[in-house]
Amino acid sequence: MNSSLSQSALSRLLALSNKAYDLDRQLGNIQIPAGRENLSSQAVLIPSPIADLQDDLDRTVRAGLVTCWLGDSSSSLE
Repeated sequence: MNSSLSQSALSRLLALSNKAYDLDRQLGNIQIPAGRENLSSQAVLIPSPIADLQDDLDRTVRAGLVTCWLGDSSSSLE
């Protein structure tokens, strides 16, 4: 099996890695309220920006894994 990835797969992987790093930094910078007493009952129904960032981070990491898998499988077919 060839262990090298194509140039386009490596470029895509680098872009996804940078995006994941940026999303992780954004998550780390979000201030979370200390107590639940500050939250109203309506606040629970509003979509959380933390959950949205986590979803974006998960999708980005999965895309990176798929890029590695597809890049490796296409190079092993040659």
